[in-house]
Amino acid sequence: MHSNKIEMAPPPARPALQLLAVNLRLSMRKAEHQTLSQRGPSIAEYLDRPHWRGSPLRSVWESVPTLLLVVALWYGGAALQIATGPLYLRAGFALAWSVLVLRGFILFHDCGHGSLFQGFKGASTVNWMSWHAFAAVCGTPVDWCVGHALHHANVGNTDQDDYDWAETIFHTSASYAKLGPGMRRVWKFFRHPIPFFILAPVATWYGRMRLPFEHRPGRKAAYRFSAKMISTALMVVRYWLASRIGIGAWTVFAGDYLAMFTGVVLFHWQHAYTSGYVTLKGEEWSRIEASLYGSSVLPVPWWFRWATCGIEYHHIHHFRTRIPGYMLRKCHEGAPPGMWDGVPFLSWADLYRSLLVQCYDIDSRQYKTFAEVDASLKAR
Repeated sequence: MHSNKIEMAPPPARPALQLLAVNLRLSMRKAEHQTLSQRGPSIAEYLDRPHWRGSPLRSVWESVPTLLLVVALWYGGAALQIATGPLYLRAGFALAWSVLVLRGFILFHDCGHGSLFQGFKGASTVNWMSWHAFAAVCGTPVDWCVGHALHHANVGNTDQDDYDWAETIFHTSASYAKLGPGMRRVWKFFRHPIPFFILAPVATWYGRMRLPFEHRPGRKAAYRFSAKMISTALMVVRYWLASRIGIGAWTVFAGDYLAMFTGVVLFHWQHAYTSGYVTLKGEEWSRIEASLYGSSVLPVPWWFRWATCGIEYHHIHHFRTRIPGYMLRKCHEGAPPGMWDGVPFLSWADLYRSLLVQCYDIDSRQYKTFAEVDASLKAR
């Protein structure tokens, strides 16, 4: 069976000045991580305040109007018969639908964590019903949340095989160095940002989530056959209904794809940036450090925040998954001064750089491009 555990080869000798610079940077980074870990209990005390768990009425306000907007958008598209109407109507529908699908996915994600509805009698039942409703909206099997819980427990940890240590990065510099010239060229093509981010949504939502089998069936994150088939049936009905009522299957697909593409890019930005957080074989993985150093704060514009539902404050989400997305921004902004020191706040330049990285370099302890890793290998 394929193993996700990364075997690390000892690095060859490097020039003394280069080695000194790397060791200095790693020492500073270790000190910063220790400082973050020491603040963990005070951060936990702050995040465990009951009011950060939201309220039933607020959760209803966040979820029910979203579902009503889904119905209203489809009703409007059918009434206007946009499938045979002008292009701008189809484009407008696809864009609006993509926003609802993306928001639906994040609310589905919150339901999977048990955070959307909580703290009252019957909350688990309401959460379960909402979970399945939003699973239909975002076209995702409910078993996705099993793997996502494993992601929280293992992100950045290469010394385990329960789940992928990274989901958009597939190599460390050590594993990349072991590849032959032909396989390196293959990976450089498929992991180039243009083909990768274009194909990843299709491969995930229309490939892995639809196949009646698992290519790695023994893993904890494997989907149940029933969960896949129910989700696939709902997707078939989705496109069939769109074609029957005058919206058009391709119009709905365009909105679905745009939402899925945006979701993949957001997920990549949340963990794969230059510094990142990755532990190697024999090193201790820390959930606190993975949350505060390995999960970013993204510069989402105000006009897009309704769609992302707070997931851009990813450091808090990884630290306390039971805080619903709609409370994350308020929780972040209400923190005492200095609480988020050391947390990676990404700039727009950082986001661009993040899209380019393809590999984790175990020498510099940074995410880099294959070309940069090749240059380092040649310099040895």
